[in-house]
Amino acid sequence: MIKRKKHGFTLLEVVIALAVFGFLIGGLMGFLPWGVQGVGKVREQSIAYGLVDAIEIELERMGFSLVESSTKRLEGMYNPADPPLEASDKFSLLLVSTKEGGPVSFEQVVKEQDQSYLNNPENKQEGENVDDLKKDFGGLINFNSTTLGGSTQPVSLIGFNEEDETKAPFSYRWIPESDRYFLIKITQFPFGHRHQHHVSNGFLALEVDIQWPYKVPVPPDDFRRVPERFRSHFRFPIAISR
Repeated sequence: MIKRKKHGFTLLEVVIALAVFGFLIGGLMGFLPWGVQGVGKVREQSIAYGLVDAIEIELERMGFSLVESSTKRLEGMYNPADPPLEASDKFSLLLVSTKEGGPVSFEQVVKEQDQSYLNNPENKQEGENVDDLKKDFGGLINFNSTTLGGSTQPVSLIGFNEEDETKAPFSYRWIPESDRYFLIKITQFPFGHRHQHHVSNGFLALEVDIQWPYKVPVPPDDFRRVPERFRSHFRFPIAISR
């Protein structure tokens, strides 16, 4: 019988093997935060894509006249002698939704702002709020609240009071300001664009820009508006009929 000697690993070999193993595991662990962050971004992007139907429903609920007025970019629309002119104050219609998606609510109408304003973290709102608009042929379009039958009723989330937040039928539209994670900014196409609005059109062509994160909670009961340069975007066109 020939006896064969059994050789084990030396201490040096074990140390080298452990060092190589640790190096590989450390490198893989370094990619873990990127992977988790990537999954979160994909989830939020998927939710943003899923808001399209809810946006259409909210625009239909608001009605053509309100949406047309709240996205105003032109003046002199009814002047038979001259073509429309670019408005000095352009409006943006803001809708919002929660981080989980679902229902979309009309937050407010604001005057369009430049990038320096939108990227300033000190500004808690997306722009100067617009309360109403006087129509060319008389009449007033209220954006925040309106009076019907002697009682004041909210139109946008800006027009809600504490009772409206908890009382039907308005409470189902209420979203606390700190929960408004997705911003849906809606505007008409710019002056000179081939889809520029005209009163003779049977439809209103709009640009939709879903942005996130818009507002995030700050304990205990406040919120912070995220500057636009830190947001993700999903843009698409949409149209509503009269």
